[in-house]
Order: sequence, then structure tokens, then C-alpha cells
Amino acid sequence: MYPRYFVLIFLFLISPPLLSQSALSGKITDKHGQLLPGASVLIKGTTIGAISDINGYFELSKTPLGNYQLEVSMLGFKKEIVTVFLQKGKPLFLSISLSETSQNLDEIVLQSKSKVQRKREEPIKIEVIDVKKIQAQSISLPQIMNQTSGVKVRQNGGIGSGTSININGLQGNAIRFFKDGIPLDYLGRAFDLSMVPIDQLTNIEIYKGVLPVDLGADALGGAVNFISQNNHKNHLDLSYGVASFNTHQVNLNGYLTIPNSKFFAAATSYFITSDNNYTINVDIPDADTGVLKSTEAERFHDGIYSLFLETKIGTRATKIADLFEIGFSRFDMQKELQNNIRLTIPYGEAIYEEDASIFTIRYQKQFDKLHLDFFTAYSDRNTLFDDTPTYRYNWLGEPLPIPDNDNGGETNQNAKSYRRLNFDNWTIRANANYQLHENHQLNFNHNYIYEKRVGSDPLAETFGRDVDVLTFPAKYTRNITGIGVTSSFLGNKIDNVFSVKRYGVITSSISSVYDYYGEVPEFSDDSYGISNSMKYNINKHRYLRISYERATRIPESEEYFGDAIFISGNYNLQPETSHNINLGFYSNITKKQNLWLDINTFYRAIENNIFLRPFSLLYSRYQNTDDARILGGEFMLKGSLVKNIRFNLAVTYQDIRRKNTDINSRLLEDSRQPNIPYFFGNIGLRYHPKKLIGKGNWQFYGNYNYVEKYLLNAVSKEQEPPLFGDVNGITGVNIIPTQNLIDIGITYKVSGTPLWVNAEINNILDAEAFDGFRVQKPGINYRLKIKYSIN
Repeated sequence: MYPRYFVLIFLFLISPPLLSQSALSGKITDKHGQLLPGASVLIKGTTIGAISDINGYFELSKTPLGNYQLEVSMLGFKKEIVTVFLQKGKPLFLSISLSETSQNLDEIVLQSKSKVQRKREEPIKIEVIDVKKIQAQSISLPQIMNQTSGVKVRQNGGIGSGTSININGLQGNAIRFFKDGIPLDYLGRAFDLSMVPIDQLTNIEIYKGVLPVDLGADALGGAVNFISQNNHKNHLDLSYGVASFNTHQVNLNGYLTIPNSKFFAAATSYFITSDNNYTINVDIPDADTGVLKSTEAERFHDGIYSLFLETKIGTRATKIADLFEIGFSRFDMQKELQNNIRLTIPYGEAIYEEDASIFTIRYQKQFDKLHLDFFTAYSDRNTLFDDTPTYRYNWLGEPLPIPDNDNGGETNQNAKSYRRLNFDNWTIRANANYQLHENHQLNFNHNYIYEKRVGSDPLAETFGRDVDVLTFPAKYTRNITGIGVTSSFLGNKIDNVFSVKRYGVITSSISSVYDYYGEVPEFSDDSYGISNSMKYNINKHRYLRISYERATRIPESEEYFGDAIFISGNYNLQPETSHNINLGFYSNITKKQNLWLDINTFYRAIENNIFLRPFSLLYSRYQNTDDARILGGEFMLKGSLVKNIRFNLAVTYQDIRRKNTDINSRLLEDSRQPNIPYFFGNIGLRYHPKKLIGKGNWQFYGNYNYVEKYLLNAVSKEQEPPLFGDVNGITGVNIIPTQNLIDIGITYKVSGTPLWVNAEINNILDAEAFDGFRVQKPGINYRLKIKYSIN
């Protein structure tokens, strides 16, 4: 049935463009008709502007009516001034051609700033990755994000495996994720970092420290906001990628304006399948001696199949709404499970499945000084965990008979599992911005998230009580309210953002058979947070930034509920809190303004850290444990010193120390948190020759990623190896070794045709690569991608 989705969408969106939605839009080309991405478009005398996308198109929304001069510029081309006359109800579409200039690229200075650059220069520390400029590449989201200072994304396997992101020393549930400003709770794994193609996105916003009121999050010290495609012109983008390990990926994005109306329809979809059968080194007993021996083995049960389809219909620019849209999404995934977290036990039959039906509504309207934005989503999500093996398996993929007295599964040697869960999720967001004054804006945001879980597992252990606790509904409600003021002082010399937030949670569940006494217990908690971010503009090319936040993170539903099998619930969990301080400096460091330096230092004092700990002989549970202190710094240098070559250099150091350890861990007081990299860096190069072979556009790029060795298991501070030093007798299995990884790629844009071809080689040196818990990553591998756009 799935191929029908693609056929229907293709037939629906293949129509040529008929009507531009915005008041002013157009495309930019050179004199040979080549589309020009990255050109700056600015209405003179205003701050209204845009940057042309990968297809050379631009769009200016909420453009005032009347006569204006449009200034169009781009590095290496002569500036063009175009006179336009905008009338009510008469959208204008322009075709603008730029002439090349003989002037050195480094001598050209663009006075206007893109939306991405303006976002980067807010008082709150935000790193914005401009994804639309690299959409033709076959690069993955973790690869892109790992090129950013202060950020490290790790996976415990191939495509579709679990991921964890570290931002300035904080990771896991301490980091929150959003899509277009909406918490991702309602999407389940449909927007998983390891699966979402970059074609789905325009930008990625990475927040370090303070989070704005708009996001309405309870993150402890960071967040990631994925900005989806916002091309509101008729178009259809198609891409197909093939890669090592029998990996195939298809992506579709389309938008259609209904002729002679303000209605539109849009669709986006991706399909991924992969065997993930790369080679790893594992310990296998010798057939003769039984002694463990390091052996190369191919992963044999790590495949994934995933399909996501999102459709929207709506209207724009009407009297009652700037935007009103209704959406429906469908997600299906099947994932084979290969091994336990430390890569010591192979699985051969365990699988995880997930499907979801998602309904959304969004409304936006500008009323003079007041802007309203409402969003609601309902998702019906189902999961299946099947651990009912008929054989045991070794790392060679060989099935072995199960002894008669062995009733366990692969993931749990004590019991099999056939666990079905249903999740009902409601997510509601209400946001309002009011312009109090020319230099002061008031912002209000409220996020409401409700989730109910109910399920069954006929094979779960009941310990003689004949109770399947999964059949009792587990409920989780989270409310986050924020109020903030954004201000400018001293003639825009100082920009400031102040906010106050309230966090509320109510949960009820039975976490294990021992917790059931005829009633379902309920727990609630309220917390508060406060933050302030300030930016001092030294001049228009240089500024200082400082921020403080008392952050709070409400525990996740699973941390309260447990999993009703071997993770017990804990109703006494206290929210994690942190005092976060960021101090940064940004500057252009050359007169030609072609080289930028961004330095950021950070401090985190965390209380009530939540970790999974043993609890009785049979269970584990999440508990508030040690406190922590994080001190670190990062810097990024980027720009262009040579014509047609751009580079970026990012380096991060983070020192994460355990504080106030309990009586059983006194020897680890002030020791470094294990299994987290503390020094890593990245160098990227891009070369875009004007002419090479043929009339098309070429781009060559490469990336070098370095991770210094770090501890797998905790050791005392006295035993810690120094930076770049010897391991001082620590056994090799307790160290995740130093890693040096190089990726290279090439992109070709066919002349006169909206067709891009990309080839990429990852880990070209075939070096050993590891992630958390020393899980091995693929060696050298290859990718090929073709992208075609119809506009």
C-alpha cells in the first residue's frame, strides 16, 4: 500500500506553479540561467529581506504596499537594484539575473543580514545550522550537528539506532527537542535524529544554556529546534540516496497553491531501509580453548524499515488568519535489535515496531501589535516489543538450540516478552507576542502535554500475583508556562531577554506488581525557573553575550512509571535543577569581514541528577543521585581566507565532575563523569570552483573530526589520565580510544537543469570509530544521492 502514497502525492503536486502565495517572491539566476542559492534580497530602507534557497527562489512575507527599491546582491556578482510596485491582492513574482564581477570575493561586503545570521546574534546563545545550503548532500543529521562546537551526537548502532546528544556537558533527557517550536512528544520516533533526512529541514537551531519563552521547555541546559521546509511556492523536490550496507532512502517535499484561491496543500515524506550489516570487532570464544578472542563479525540483525508521510491543507493571508492548516501524518517503523548496550550479547530475533497516526491544527494571526500562534496535536501511537526467540545466536549469526530449562528471552535472560503498548498523546501550545514599545516586546507561552499509556504483556513475570500492570492506565500531564520580555536599551547598544517559567507535572501509574494495592497512586510537583540573557554590541561587527538561568527539568514519564518489567517506578523523584551561566564573545576579525570568531564559556551546577540505578535484587529504578559541576569552553572560527574556499574550525573542552556523592561512591567525589567525551574538535573545508568541467556547478568538501580518548567506566580523580597523556595503567577496556575520522564528498549541479548529484565517502581512512559504551561505528562506507526539483 505504501507505493500508492508516493504515486498520489506525485500526481497531486506535479502541476506547474500557478500562483505565488506571498506578496513578493521570485527567482535569482546568473546571466547563463544558473539558479543562485544564497543571494541576499533586501527592501531598501527597511529590515525586510530574505536569502534565496537552494533552488534560487526567495519570498518576502508581510511586505508593505507601495513603491520600493529591491536590492539584490551576492558574493562574486554585481549588485542589482530593482524597482517594484506592490498592490493589494496582486502578488508579484520576479525573475532577477545577476552579472558576475571581476572584483575579489573577499572585497565584497553585504550590508544586509540573513534570518539565520540574525538568529545567531540574539542575546540567547544559539547555533544555527543552515541546512538548506547543503540539502543536495547525502550527509546525515548527526554528522551535521557534530561539526558544531559544544555539540556531540552519539549513536549505539547504524541508521535507526538510539541516539544521545551532548550540549555543553549535558545530555540525554536534559536536552529537549522541538519541531518548528513544538515539543516532539507527539511524534514518537518519527523525527528521530538517526533517521530524518536533511531534505526535511531548512535550519537546525541549537540552544546552549537559556531557552526562550517561545519554546516553553523544561530542558536542563539545552535544546534542538528543527525548522521544517517553509517553501511556500509551488514545487516538488525528490531525492533518492543509496549507500553501503544495503541502505536506500527516498525523500519527497511538495507544495501546491490551489488556483485562484488562498488555499494550499502540502506533503512531505521519507522512506528508509537498511541492513546496517557493517563489520565490528567482538570477543568470541575460541573453538578449541574457549578463551575469548577478538574477531571480526558482521552485524546480522540490525535492519530497519521506516516510512513517514505528512500531509497538510490550509489557507494563508485571509482576514481571519495569516495561517490556518490541518495536518495528518502516518509513521511506520520496524527495527531489528542486534545487541545489548555494551556489545557483549548478540540478538538474532528481537524486534521493535512502532506506528502512529497524528492529527495537527495550527493557527497564526497578526493583530496590529499582537501576534497569536496556536497549535494542537493528537497522536495515537502503538509499539510492539517482541522478544520470543526460538534460538540463541552467537556473533557469527549461527542459531543455537535453547536448553529446556531456559525460558528467557534474548534481552532478558529471565523471561520472554511480547509487550504491546498504546500511547494517547495530546500536545497543545499557545503563544502570544505583544509589542509594548518600539524597544520592548512581551511574550507569553504555555505548553500542555498529556500522555496515557496502556498495554499488555502476557509473558511478563508476575511473581505469583497474576497482575499485568500494563493493563492499568499510566497517565502523565506536564504544564509549562512562561512570560518573557525582550528589550533594547541605549540606542540598541544593549539587547536583553528576561523570562520566568512555571513547571507543573501530575503522574499516576503502577510501576510493578509489588506496587499494586487496589489503587493507582498519583504524584504531582510544581517548580519555577528564571533566566536573563544580555548582549552588549561593541559595534556592528562585534559583541559580548552573558546569560544566567535557573533551569528545571521535569522527569520523563518512563522515569516516573518505570517499564512495568524490570524498571520500577519512583514517585519520589525530584526535578533536576541547574544554575547555568554562559559568557561569550563574537567578532569579525578582518577588515574584509570574511573571518568570524565565536567564543563561548559555560558553567553548570546541577542538583538532583537522575540516573538509572539498581533497586533490590530484581529491579532497577531512576533515582536522584550525585550532583555535578560542569566547566568548559568552545570556540569556532569560520570564513574564507582564499578565494572560493570556505572553512570552519570548532573545538570544545568540557570538564564534568561528580559532586556530593553518596556514601557508596565517596572515592569518586570530584571525579570525571564517565562515558562522555571531554575534548573534541572539527575542521571543515568547502571548495566551490567557478569553472571546472562542463557548465555545471561543482562543490568539493571534506571534514575532519577528532575525539580525545575518554573513560568508559568511572575511576577516582587521582587515576584519571591527563589530556593527551598516558592512561596510567587503566586497562584498555575501560578507555574509549582517541578517534580521527575524515569524510569527503563532491556535489555537481547539472547546467540548466534542477538536478544535483552527490557522492560521499565516510571514514575514508577506515579508522576505528566508537560511540557511547564503546559501541563500534562503521568503517569506510559510501553514499550516492540524486536530487531533482520541479518549480
